[in-house]
Formats: sequence, C-alpha cells, structure tokens
Amino acid sequence: MKRQELTETLQQPYTTAQGFGVEKVDKAGFENVWFVVPPPPPRRLSENPDLKLLRDANLTLQARPKMTLASELERTTAYLLIRREAVSSSRMEGTWSTIDEVLSPAETDAGRAASISVRGYANALLHAFYAVEKDGLAALTPELLCALHERFMQKDPHFRGVAGRPRTPGLPGDVVQIGSFGRKEDAIYNPVPPAHVKRCLDDVLVWMRDESFADLGDAGMGLSLPIRMAIGHAHFEAVHPFSDGNGRLGRMLWTIQMAAASVLPLYLSGYVEANKDEYGTALAEAQKQLSYRRIVEFVCRAIVVSNQEESVTQRVLQELPAIWRERGAFRRDSTAHRALDVLVQMPIMTVKVLAAELNVSSQAANEAMRRLEEAAVVKERSGRGRGRLFAAEEVISVLGRSFGSDPEIALEGARRTLDARG
Repeated sequence: MKRQELTETLQQPYTTAQGFGVEKVDKAGFENVWFVVPPPPPRRLSENPDLKLLRDANLTLQARPKMTLASELERTTAYLLIRREAVSSSRMEGTWSTIDEVLSPAETDAGRAASISVRGYANALLHAFYAVEKDGLAALTPELLCALHERFMQKDPHFRGVAGRPRTPGLPGDVVQIGSFGRKEDAIYNPVPPAHVKRCLDDVLVWMRDESFADLGDAGMGLSLPIRMAIGHAHFEAVHPFSDGNGRLGRMLWTIQMAAASVLPLYLSGYVEANKDEYGTALAEAQKQLSYRRIVEFVCRAIVVSNQEESVTQRVLQELPAIWRERGAFRRDSTAHRALDVLVQMPIMTVKVLAAELNVSSQAANEAMRRLEEAAVVKERSGRGRGRLFAAEEVISVLGRSFGSDPEIALEGARRTLDARG
C-alpha cells in the first residue's frame, strides 16, 4: 500500500491530538511500511448513495419478521441459513467445509477440524443473538467480540494464534497486512498498528452501541441501519483487531446489528462471496478514501438480493414435505409421515436421532427410515452398520447450491441421486 493511495486526511502523520493518520511500527522488515490509524466512524455522510437502492434496503429490513415473532417456518429457515452462512463466510477465509458436514450429527465428523470450526461459527452467531436479545446494542463490547472469535477460531485448522486475543504489541501476530503476497510495501491495506488496536476498536463499538444515534437513523433523521452496517463493517475491518478471522467476525457483525434492531437477520456472506471483486473495491474506497457511497450501496444490494434468495429457499423448503407425502403415500400419523417435517429441519440424521425427535422406539424409527428410503425421500450415505446416516438430498442440494442459482436445477440433481440404486 502506497501512502499516496490514501486520502489527504489519512496521509498525515499520526498525532495523539489528531487521533488519526499514518504511522510506522517498530518491527524488523517493516521499516518502509505505513500503517493506517483511521478516525472514528462518521455520524453523517458527505456523499449520498443511490436513494432508491437505500430505500429498497430499508423497506426490506422493515418488512422482515421481528426476532420474537418469527413463524416456525421462518425459524427453521433461519436455523438452516445460519449453517449456510457459516460455510460461506468460512470458505472465503480458506476454511473449507460443506453444508452436509455442518448439518450432520456432531459425533459423525469429530475428526474433521474444518467442519468443527464452521460449526463453531454457527454456534458463535447463536451466542451473539442471545447476547443482543438480553442487552440490545449494549452487548456490542470488546469482550463479546473476543468470546465470539474464540468460539469459531479455536478449532480452525489454519489458525496459529491465540483465539479470542486481540493484537497486542510485542506478542505473535501483532502486526498484520491485508493482501501481502510479495513485498511488504505492496500490500493492499495496512491495518491499525498494534499499539492503537484497543482504542480504535473501542471507537467502532462505541459508535455501534449508541442507541440514540441508531434511533435517530431509524426515524429518518440520521444514518439508517443499512448505512450503519456498511460504515461499521468498513471501520471494523480497518482496525483488524485480531491476527486472523476478522473477515468472518466483520460479516457476523452485520447479523448482530440486525438482531439488535429486532430484525430476523439476513445472511449476506453468500452475496459477498459471489461478488468478491465489487466488495473489495468498495471496502478499499471506504478505508483508503473515507468515501462510503460504494460500500453503502454494496450492503444495500446485498440486503435486497439476500432477502430474495432467502424467500426462494424458504418457498422450496416449505413445498418439500407435501411433495414427499405424495411421493410416498405414507399412512397419516405413521412415524414416516411425521418424520417429513423433521427432515426439513434436520436433513441429515441417524435412526437414533429420529427416534429421539419423534419420541418413538428405535424399531419404529428404523422402519420409518426404511420406508422413507424406499420412497426416495432419503438416501443412506454411510453404508450398513451402526450409526447409519440418512440424508434428505433435496434439502441439502437447495441449501448447498451456489448463491442465486436456480433451485430447480439443484432439486433435479438431488432426485437423480435419490433414484440411483446401490
């Protein structure tokens, strides 16, 4: 990163009185590298984003169910999409798992460090939701972020630092660069020097926690939620408070901000993954030029399109049990019939899990699974023996499809798998 790439405001040497600028670090090999100390996030925009796009994003969020009033279908979809979000967000950081692994009973993949890490991401999201349900925006503290980071990074197979510990001067991982694949001087961006991490992170979280500021924005007299999500994300990523895992945590903050506003969260990582170049350009413009129009418009589009994607997914999942009932002609109130709704919520399961969910004997659950397999509703994946694993392949294919792709194509592929014998 060249100093000249920064807006004049940021090119100035850092001073305590000013509170922002560029600074070098006392570390061998970084003598010619400037690191950015950003100002606190702004409370007003100097340039207007596309007003129609902003309106659409605001209307989309306003139409979302409230966290406490979501229907059973909406809660089921949210449960599944949290896992899809965990897969997408982790994949962008090089931790590869699949929706199949994350939805499988935990004991079936205990040796897969990647899938355990992705499960940790999903569990961290749920932990964050509980925190904001209890405390609202006040839950957004450094302690919460450290706890979330620890939950999803401690099992990450690629992480070599201390999960939950922010970058600290003199400790391993204290100095980081973004996009440094050659000379240190050619990195894409140089986040906050370690000596300023704590203060700069506090600046971002104080801004996010300000309830009066948020209330004014939501009343149309300030920065509305999509704008706050965009600006907060750009500044959090500029601080880069941890040696690794900041991208995942930064995307998690979007869902936390929505949950704190009592909105059933949308999951935006699929959109970001599908539009990585546009995201990178928008983020760089916000961080280097303090120009937020592009990142605000990106987040607005992500909100609108992700909501549409969720609606499509929800519709397909809602229709599947009726399709299965017709396909299998199951006797009403039979264990197999009752299992159909459970399979949407838990598309990969064992006979033992099904028996527990329906409160039936192992024999009844085993017979139900046999009937479901005969009707091409599920397919056994694990071979014969104890702990056999059965998958509702259509659910898995719909959830695992590429963001924005046609679910009918995914369903067609799943049905070929179900129809295959052997």
